[in-house]
Amino acid sequence: MNTDTLSTSAPISRKKSFNFGSFTIIAIALSLFIFLSFASDTFLSTRNIYSILYGVSFQFFAIIGFTYLMIMGEIDLSVGSVYAFSGMFMGYLMVMMKVPLLPAMGISLLVCVLMGMLTGFLVVRFRLNSMMVTIATLTLIRGLSSYFVKAMYGATYPPAMRHLSKIEIGDVYITIIAMVVLVIVLEILLKKSAMFKRMYFVGENRQTARIYGIKSDRIKIAMFAISALAAAVGGILISSRVSYADTAIGLGLEFQLLTAAVLGGASLYGGKGSILGSCIGLIFLATILNGMVIFNIEPLLQQLIIGVILIISVFIDTRLNRGN
Repeated sequence: MNTDTLSTSAPISRKKSFNFGSFTIIAIALSLFIFLSFASDTFLSTRNIYSILYGVSFQFFAIIGFTYLMIMGEIDLSVGSVYAFSGMFMGYLMVMMKVPLLPAMGISLLVCVLMGMLTGFLVVRFRLNSMMVTIATLTLIRGLSSYFVKAMYGATYPPAMRHLSKIEIGDVYITIIAMVVLVIVLEILLKKSAMFKRMYFVGENRQTARIYGIKSDRIKIAMFAISALAAAVGGILISSRVSYADTAIGLGLEFQLLTAAVLGGASLYGGKGSILGSCIGLIFLATILNGMVIFNIEPLLQQLIIGVILIISVFIDTRLNRGN
């Protein structure tokens, strides 16, 4: 069958179930926003809200491909390491090898894409569990990042690189504008484009999708590459903001993205998810963290609370979607 003719009319079974992220996360986020607005004089300030969105805008790039893979029933736990590696590698090229900005950026992005393609190839060619494969690549890539941190110890990135995260259009940082534009465009593509809808079909039933001519292996490799590319873009921008090689960049990011995606309606069992929902999930988590900072809650307790939210989200996802 010609996959170009595939549409929502294709008779692939799609069981209806409650989507945890469709309305619930919006209602919870709004409730939290209203509570913090009354509980704190500083939360609703323009500066604070802008700061939350600015911080989320870097992580948003990493959650794009992460969400796509979850829709297809896969998971990429190496995304945080790629997020850290891309900026450090670019900085290494510029600081230690004197490579100009654009070539250094291009080389870094290309290497990350190749890493993503290799991960995707291992998963689909040998039918390996994507969680286990990406745990291995997480360790490998984090090790490479540590090498670059050691090589650049004490060095600051060049001004051209440090300027990337501070580019503004009007009075708004370009990362925030890019996040808003990408949410709109990618959400429309997920809902309207037959090519993007195939990801849902693959996530729901890979064998049935194959019967209808969907080349799921190719799509998965492409999505692993996109996941690495998008995370690399976010990593370069956050490294620009930090301005030096920092081993803390991207640590635990994969679990934040997983929590945000599940809160936003994605499922560990595949077939569900949206870029809008994942973005709202990120903003929700960032708002919780911001509120805890305002009320001077200990950092260790903050991590505990985020961990509890992840456990609850996974529990609800399992109860609602397992066997669907």
